Amino acid sequence: MDTSDPCISFDDQGICNLCTEFLDDRIQLCQKDKASPDLLQEVIDHIKLKAKGAKYDCVMGISGGVDSSYALYLAVKHGLRVLAVHMDNGWDSPVAVKNIRNVTKKLGIDYVTYVLPWNEFRQVQLAFLEASVPEAETPTDLAIPRAIYSYAAKEGVPFVISGGNMTDEGILPISWHYNARDTKYSYSILKHSGYKTSLYKSVKYGLLDEFYYLILKRIKTLYLLNYVFYDKKEACSILEKELGWEKYPYKHGESRFTRFIQSYYMFVKHGIDYRRATYSSQIFFGLIDRASALESLSSLPYDPEEIELDKEYVAKKLKIEKEYIEEIIQRPPKWYFDYDNNLSLLRFVYNTYRFLHGKKKGSNF
Repeated sequence: MDTSDPCISFDDQGICNLCTEFLDDRIQLCQKDKASPDLLQEVIDHIKLKAKGAKYDCVMGISGGVDSSYALYLAVKHGLRVLAVHMDNGWDSPVAVKNIRNVTKKLGIDYVTYVLPWNEFRQVQLAFLEASVPEAETPTDLAIPRAIYSYAAKEGVPFVISGGNMTDEGILPISWHYNARDTKYSYSILKHSGYKTSLYKSVKYGLLDEFYYLILKRIKTLYLLNYVFYDKKEACSILEKELGWEKYPYKHGESRFTRFIQSYYMFVKHGIDYRRATYSSQIFFGLIDRASALESLSSLPYDPEEIELDKEYVAKKLKIEKEYIEEIIQRPPKWYFDYDNNLSLLRFVYNTYRFLHGKKKGSNF
């Protein structure tokens, strides 16, 4: 990691606070090496026991990417009855659509799509871009759990399985990816950009929504990929061979917008190279060494020849001019602390919940 995180700090040995926190807390929540005992079956048995009598054992979100596809593969391979939910925000790549179709068909599971109202969603995305914050994908990050938990509640399913994992996402600065559930922050951005907060209705998933599903509906979220030694290259090979899954040429190739934001927009505007977070996590698991990571970081995270086409595509989808995209990128970068937010309240609530339930901190908030 580097100072592209404005909140980073280093100790006398040059170790950053992000790595220290990861070693102290989050790495304990997952299987750290191939020699560790298989913890997955124990979790699977627990799910089956608690879901007995329901039509499905769990609900899983699927994007067509490797993480969600492999988590789904593991769940079905271990005998879970899964309802797959895809949140369609209008940015799916053709390969993503193909992967979702192949994976769900070959695994023989039920699959539903939750489609967002495009005109409203487009304006919310544009508001986050105009706010100049890194979290331009917050609207999508909210819509996903909103879709998945609504189906879990509707079907009376006690578990949601996520493709999130510590291998790729264990180290992630809060300044790069602030808590999407902070509704006050999102409303502040909408108001700043001149948009009505009512546009947020279709994607809103805040603390009260989380309380409703977690406490009142008693739906628990489990991260299957943390219960195995998750090697993404190996996972891709298995998915390609057994399910006809197709690998993307770029990270987050399942979404044209996500690829644009993480590989170009954040890099040029905020100096954020998302690969730093991924490699930092993978180094701890022995999936890459520091020298190889630094060598990879010496190249651009985007293709200079294709980025102009991506900008044109994004501009057309958002119904703005390509020049306006360029103007937004040239504006001074801003961060979550430049807008009204509920960070202190949310930290208190999450820390209290973790203390009462004896849980370790599993995210950057």
